[in-house]
Amino acid sequence: MENLILTLFILILISINIVFFILFKKRKLNLMVSGIIMMILAPVIGFSSGALFLHFYDWSSGGTGEGAAYGGAFLGLIALGNGILILLIGIMRWISTFRKYAS
Repeated sequence: MENLILTLFILILISINIVFFILFKKRKLNLMVSGIIMMILAPVIGFSSGALFLHFYDWSSGGTGEGAAYGGAFLGLIALGNGILILLIGIMRWISTFRKYAS
């Protein structure tokens, strides 16, 4: 079941990125805004995946389930890093267009 959750996370992350870049190419959404949206969604994604990991955890093994929480936190950090990367790319593009118009 963990593989299914990880696969869904990867598919959701890739589809959100594709939607952001399609909207950017159509000039309907700035990359800085989409990076901020992704950073806002990162805790939701991390908490949801951690909750799913805990829900499908095998409690009969005698563990406390903290590995599931670490997994959810790690996935949230991956989503946050993705949002920061998109934001930085948007800032660099904004600076380059600003310099192009200034000169």
